[in-house]
Amino acid sequence: MISTLAFLFPYSALGKITLYPLNNEFGQAWSSLPTYGDAKNGKPRRPPYAGLASALSAVSGQPVVLMPHTYEPADDDFAQPAVAVTTKPFDPWTLSTAVREWERRVRKGDDANTLAPLLAAAEVEHPQLASFVRGAEDGTPHAPGWFYRVAAWNFAQRLARTPLLIPNGPRMRRIHWRMDTQGSLISWDNVTQRTTLKPKRTGYALHKLDFRVITQPGEPLFALHVLPTFSRLATHWASTRTAFIEHGGHKNTLLRLPIGHTKNSDGQWVPYARNYAAEVLEACDMDFTTWPTNDDLAQLRGQMRALVPAPIPHVLGKGVGTRFNKILADHITDTFKRPTIIQVGFEATDVELTRPTKGAVTRADLDHALAATGSETVRIIALYNDGTTRKRMSEALAAYTTTPDQPLDCGDHQDHRLSQRLVVRFHRLRALDHAEQVDWDSELEFLDQFHDDAVNGAWVETIWNPKPTKREREAGQHRHDHKRDLRRALYERDIVSQFLARQSPPEPDDATEADTDTDAEAPKDYKAINALRDLLFRLGCVDDRLRHVTELKDEPILVGIHLRQQRVSNRRPGAADRTQMVEVLTALHTSNDPDRPWHLHSYDHHTHDWRPQAVAEAAFGRRAIGREGHARHEEGALLARQHIESALKILPSDRPLIIFVDTEACRTIWPGLQNVRFGKGPLPGDDLRTETRSVAVVAINTSYGEVPTPVENTTSPRKNPKRPPKPQERLYRRTTSTGHTSWYIAQASRTYDGFGGAGSIGGLHTRFTLPKEDWSLQRKDWHSFTATQITVPHAAQHDPEQLAALAAQLCHQSLSWDARTRHPVPLHVAGAMDRAHPEYRGPSMETAHMPETDEVQGGE
Repeated sequence: MISTLAFLFPYSALGKITLYPLNNEFGQAWSSLPTYGDAKNGKPRRPPYAGLASALSAVSGQPVVLMPHTYEPADDDFAQPAVAVTTKPFDPWTLSTAVREWERRVRKGDDANTLAPLLAAAEVEHPQLASFVRGAEDGTPHAPGWFYRVAAWNFAQRLARTPLLIPNGPRMRRIHWRMDTQGSLISWDNVTQRTTLKPKRTGYALHKLDFRVITQPGEPLFALHVLPTFSRLATHWASTRTAFIEHGGHKNTLLRLPIGHTKNSDGQWVPYARNYAAEVLEACDMDFTTWPTNDDLAQLRGQMRALVPAPIPHVLGKGVGTRFNKILADHITDTFKRPTIIQVGFEATDVELTRPTKGAVTRADLDHALAATGSETVRIIALYNDGTTRKRMSEALAAYTTTPDQPLDCGDHQDHRLSQRLVVRFHRLRALDHAEQVDWDSELEFLDQFHDDAVNGAWVETIWNPKPTKREREAGQHRHDHKRDLRRALYERDIVSQFLARQSPPEPDDATEADTDTDAEAPKDYKAINALRDLLFRLGCVDDRLRHVTELKDEPILVGIHLRQQRVSNRRPGAADRTQMVEVLTALHTSNDPDRPWHLHSYDHHTHDWRPQAVAEAAFGRRAIGREGHARHEEGALLARQHIESALKILPSDRPLIIFVDTEACRTIWPGLQNVRFGKGPLPGDDLRTETRSVAVVAINTSYGEVPTPVENTTSPRKNPKRPPKPQERLYRRTTSTGHTSWYIAQASRTYDGFGGAGSIGGLHTRFTLPKEDWSLQRKDWHSFTATQITVPHAAQHDPEQLAALAAQLCHQSLSWDARTRHPVPLHVAGAMDRAHPEYRGPSMETAHMPETDEVQGGE
């Protein structure tokens, strides 16, 4: 049994709320508000409901939501009617004054005062939150969108009343929580601090508990997921977006405000509270706290603390560790006695997950695996500038020669055959070290000499996160990162790529010592080995490792459908003019014939055809990343569904299909993936199902907020009384009272399992109680257990548990590395193609610049 940080709670535990119903007249008044931007040079936009809710939270010191009151997904954030929901009634004068001032600011000083009278006239209600739930008896509970936030507030308020007791030797460490105006709990008075001497830096972090109320497939009760984070604090205001404020009148609640930045009269960037929160506080005669200086933040002075804006170097790592999760789970169970809540758990099945094949494709299997590319010849083009990198590449490639202990003995600019199908060609490319942008079309002209039918892949040296030299720093310069531009230029030539970060050559003393120790075995260059494995994976190389761990007698085609919505801007960086859908489809063709390798194809949207993996990736990478008009909702969702359905129809019609989809990304496109209509709405492949053709659908959910976080394996003996036992390598399941089963795979990360005591330090200690002699381990990321949820909305002619086992095994035995992937192979390959696109989460490419015809670090 796996216990988790998710809890089912009876409807009697939901409590009451304070609700202000807002009629259509309020909606009409809201729609008459002008567009505005509360940031200097900000893009004007229609005022969101959340703007006023943020201002009301500031003056009331309590969480507030203002949202449409609808049971269906609200495609329009301003749908009518709406409700304002909070924890207790507003003071009438404060409410009217705050709303009037906020509207006046939006209208640039025009005191129209259209909203405040309507909100003040609303008849305040105090209903039971459970009264808004529908469909519970059928195992499909659902409620208006605002319900889920408010239910989490009530739970957080109750939990905050009891301090968390953490064993600290013979004593207990008491952690008192403060709730913020978004419903999170903050360890405000219990700050973790670490100082380094070289360089001289001090960092701070808080423990934060977020709460998310969600549904589970077939579960009549709502589940509350507790999401602990180790939130690091900023020591300067640059780029910060969120601040917590402790200010007078609301000592039990912290204000969480979005932060913007603008220039003052001296030309310096200074922070301000978004949504006119400071101005609204001043209008209500409330003293807004003084903005701390950068020095104040660096020394944790004042009433305000800001979160670090993004993943940046910090003296403290991320994560709270598994021991903290175990203590927290026990605390929640002990705190909520009346009514009793139920901790969600997974039961073990008889399905054991195995990984019989590890390591790279062997030399004996190489040509058989390369046959999956569909080409007689596969060429690796090794592009380098540093001699050490060339040596590393040749040593990694030597594994596919008859002398694997010796580096390749070959020159540049000519093909060197390693096996019947694999050739390699080295080429020194000095432009790789240029600090400025490079004309890669000119630099890569030598690649145009290839006129054979070989599949080509480039193995490219790169300076990973290149740091400027002292001279460049003094001049305000920085080296250009060539990976995006170079990858696109290679795609233009139908060449997929994988980058290898340069390493410094060994120090002379180290080299001398290694030469004298003749018995010492040189350490393996795993970075080069893994980069080569990933390049072969991108080329479409598939050996028999997947065949060995699956039993697929009817030779199905395994399809992966990867969807992602990307923001697009044609103007300044950071702005989003529109969104577009990224759609990547892959198909893994299985075979029972040992002489025929499984092979990968991907769908080319331009030619409307399924093409070999490397060819399809190059075609995908050289064109605009998204599809115009496709979206997650309404007409855009219908267009995406129809387009993907037409792609599936091209696959061989005499083969069964097993389609793997990402639940979170796809459920608005296919409503049959949603818990409220699970398996009863549209699903992928609906148009392909016949009496003689099987089309199954397997949904994979890896969302941290939706899949319960494993706490411990309660059936395993404890080797250490402190450390929670980790999950086993097997398939788990959970069956609800309505008879619906979901399956799970749970795991500890590779970091948790390895790297000595540093990897699993969070299993023995909490960040509150780490011994001083181990204090340096605060800089590490502390890992917790994770889980993947597998559901089967349509099993076709298969046993649902067999499909779940197949999905789990295709995560556990990946194509090119020795650990588990988040998604089964076909879905993982599709995601890897998306991440390798030059415009992945980057600036958009204009369609007009695309030809008319046809990195992720580590492919796994």
